Amino acid sequence: MDVIYHWKNHQADMKAGRIGHFKSTPDKLSAFTAGFPDFLWVFKTPAGRPGEVQLLARLRWADKSAVTLKPEPGHAYMHYDPNDAKSVLFEESDSEAAIKETTLWIGKHFPKMVAANFQGANGQEAVRGDTLNELQRLASRFGTRPFAG
Repeated sequence: MDVIYHWKNHQADMKAGRIGHFKSTPDKLSAFTAGFPDFLWVFKTPAGRPGEVQLLARLRWADKSAVTLKPEPGHAYMHYDPNDAKSVLFEESDSEAAIKETTLWIGKHFPKMVAANFQGANGQEAVRGDTLNELQRLASRFGTRPFAG
């Protein structure tokens, strides 16, 4: 089992050094943790393209924060290790064909996420089985580079 996550403020978070965790809800985090996820698969909405998504990264799930985190009351956090060798950014996932294919994939498997415009807890879901295999095949078409670095 893995988790997919829509990273709304990717550029701003990267510039500000807000890496290593994503906000979640206690219920979602509990369900995810119970499934022993290996990775967070991260998507973003390309600039000026509402309703479409780009596969951005695959990040190694971590049980605790690899970076300093000042928790906010009432929030739970999914952690990832930005320095793990398996935490990667996808290259060429921003092409017209890649965005179209990724958008079709997420719409087919997670229509409620799309309908909710990926807002809050609606922007994170567990992914497993054939759906995860399809995502892995989709991602295998892209080059990768280390997430940290």
